[in-house]
Amino acid sequence: MPELNWPRALLVALLALGLFFGANYLYRSHFQKAPLLERLGRLEGVASAEIVPGDGGEKLRITPEPSYRGLLQDLFTAAENEAAALPRKPLLLEITDRRNSRLDQFAAAASPTLHEAARRGRYREAAAGLGELAAASGLTDCQLTVDSQRLYLQARDGDCYLYQIVLLPPVQEGGGVDA
Repeated sequence: MPELNWPRALLVALLALGLFFGANYLYRSHFQKAPLLERLGRLEGVASAEIVPGDGGEKLRITPEPSYRGLLQDLFTAAENEAAALPRKPLLLEITDRRNSRLDQFAAAASPTLHEAARRGRYREAAAGLGELAAASGLTDCQLTVDSQRLYLQARDGDCYLYQIVLLPPVQEGGGVDA
């Protein structure tokens, strides 16, 4: 039996691994990510979409068109449905906003109301309180929408806009929320 040439075997193994991971990278970027980003770019209200590294994996960052006046909930749901087409774990979805100092102050003031509404389920009270807070802050538009998983807050101040999404706590078997 001939003796194994270790340097050559190691080189062949490294080349095979490089070929495998290179082909996998090309497949994912050209046949999964690129078509997803293209479909997202065609959605109404989306200016751009990109996949960026995040804390727990990759993040799908959506930038809406500055003129988008539709519901944040609709934009988020459409992007989430497109991202669900990927055959791997779901991406974290982030919708960027363009805040000014007035919107930053409004977001800080609205945060307790949003989180309390998410915890206690008092969405109408929160919407009324946020509307008053927005009017007192001089904002032109403020909307709170709710679905089974999230609260969506959007507000406008001229050309600047705020998008904030808060996850709702999971529902317990008895119909209440976790404490």
